[in-house]
Amino acid sequence: MSAPPTSLDPPLARGVALFNAGAHFAAHEAWEDRWRVATDPEERRLLQGLIQVAAAHHKLRVQGKPESAARLLARGLAKLDACAPDAGGLQLADFRDATRAWFAAESPQRVAGPPLSFRR
Repeated sequence: MSAPPTSLDPPLARGVALFNAGAHFAAHEAWEDRWRVATDPEERRLLQGLIQVAAAHHKLRVQGKPESAARLLARGLAKLDACAPDAGGLQLADFRDATRAWFAAESPQRVAGPPLSFRR
């Protein structure tokens, strides 16, 4: 991943780095820290969607609960679908598509998933 833009919110950037490293629970926590203080409805929607997608990865990979993961994923992606394709300075449209494809083909044993990238 290339260096994040300087205007990217630090908790968002930290969450992206953690998510891309496979630390989905830690990414969830980083984004949740920002979500708790965010007041803009669009920012809150973006963060909540990312939090739920990260939690879905955790449920699938760590807890081995594919049904719970699928429910969280559906809720998270619905929120991300309501966001602009470049919301938060992210390549969100590509991430949504890759996440859907990955979860559709994924087995609980794999570790890597699609990365979340910054918009250039």
